Amino acid sequence: MSPLSGFPTVTPAVVIKLNVANANPHGIIHTGSTFTHFDCPSGTIESVEGFSPAFKAKVNFGADWCTFDADKEHGRLNLKVVARTDEGASISLDYNRVIRMDEAAWKVFTMQPDAKTMAFGAATGSCHFVVGDKKLKALENNVFAGNGRIKVGENGLVAESRFCQIVPSTDMD
Repeated sequence: MSPLSGFPTVTPAVVIKLNVANANPHGIIHTGSTFTHFDCPSGTIESVEGFSPAFKAKVNFGADWCTFDADKEHGRLNLKVVARTDEGASISLDYNRVIRMDEAAWKVFTMQPDAKTMAFGAATGSCHFVVGDKKLKALENNVFAGNGRIKVGENGLVAESRFCQIVPSTDMD
């Protein structure tokens, strides 16, 4: 058997788009990191074509608790979102990620007028779902990982993340 056997694969699954309303800086915390809270009051969570369970949901609450390392090279982002599907089912999502901070990222996170859209991959992490409809229960029973970017537009910032379902290997030694 190959030394690379036994690794999981991924299946594209979910896209999240959140409107970022404003930043609430809280300053330096006991670890030396800088803490900022971002409101994300609206947006969408949607499965990609071909993924099961298929769903579309509208975000009715979202917030990102962000700490930026004292050396300013990385940030730790903790997003919590509550949404409701088109059928009325609730979805809760927790998304934890690490982001590489560079000058362009700092401009976005400090909402500078010359900020530009970030490419996918600066932030990577994993998410966990809690659902209110048994038709969506598979979301709770799987592991998802993804990456994100922040789009800068005329109407403000949109945090966009794309998640894959981690598919376990069935290889045998």
